[in-house]
Amino acid sequence: MSGEFTPQDVRLNVHPGEWYFGNEYESLYTVLGSCVALSVWHPTLKLGGLCHYLLPVQPGHLREQEHGGRYGKTALELLKQAMLRYAALGEYQLGLFGGCDTTAGIGSNYGIGKQNILFAQHWLQDENLVAIQTDVGGTSSRSLVFEMLSGVINVKHYAL
Repeated sequence: MSGEFTPQDVRLNVHPGEWYFGNEYESLYTVLGSCVALSVWHPTLKLGGLCHYLLPVQPGHLREQEHGGRYGKTALELLKQAMLRYAALGEYQLGLFGGCDTTAGIGSNYGIGKQNILFAQHWLQDENLVAIQTDVGGTSSRSLVFEMLSGVINVKHYAL
């Protein structure tokens, strides 16, 4: 029937390199390995978003070009600008997720997951923000469902 929502209409899947901010969906969903997701939610406006980036910054050997949410530097700035259109950054509740060590047991102490986590933590510190929910690092991948009406984020872990 026209006008009825299907599950695809109420949940947005945020894929690696993508970001979203708004209130058109009931929930946001993503799957994370070494990638990191930052969630933002405004409890009064019932407005929020999520970015899912693959690397902290664009590698130097690539030509400079716009890559949307692929790199933390760009993704976090895009999300920040969207947030500021509605309220001050400090009014949002933030969450930080992902960054698992996909090379566990190979002798990696500073893999991509760790780099992604550190980049997000430094960004939060530079913006004087604190993530109230964090689930980062470790050796398991994650899926998360962000309920946009309540701001609740449910995280599930999966062995690699």
